[in-house]
Amino acid sequence: MIRRPCPTEIKLLPQIENEADRRYTRVGLRQIVDMPPAALASLEQGRRDGRLWVAVSPLGRIVGFALMKQPGGLAWLDQLSVLDAWQGRGLGTALIDRTAATARALGFDALYLSTYRDVPWNGPFYAKRGFKEVPRGRWPHAFRLQFMTENGHGHPPWRRSIMRRGV
Repeated sequence: MIRRPCPTEIKLLPQIENEADRRYTRVGLRQIVDMPPAALASLEQGRRDGRLWVAVSPLGRIVGFALMKQPGGLAWLDQLSVLDAWQGRGLGTALIDRTAATARALGFDALYLSTYRDVPWNGPFYAKRGFKEVPRGRWPHAFRLQFMTENGHGHPPWRRSIMRRGV
């Protein structure tokens, strides 16, 4: 089930992100594990603004989440995390679909994200869900700033791309 989180659940989300990120060590991206997770203040702002959703197990445990931001006035899937044990069950897709539906309801015509183009649960995963890579020459200023920020956190830029999906 996908739903909005309660205020008391926000503190669980960085732990979920950290746990989900451990799988990056299998593809030579150990530095992701060392990167700080989404800030509690950012997650709380997303909750208050209706741009944060959680995936919940049948027993009511939060097992994933998605956060949408709006840099440069565009809908941006800022974070998508699902615990390893819950991947492959459609929760990531459901979180993406909820984010896209919210973007559409807010008047956006597309949802954007940045990701690793060659990591199976990144670029190929998003491509199967309708995202297409945006050529660098067509990036608006806000995306260039986002990319520079991500590079500053340690993401290797040659492996990254920005993708777009109509909502």
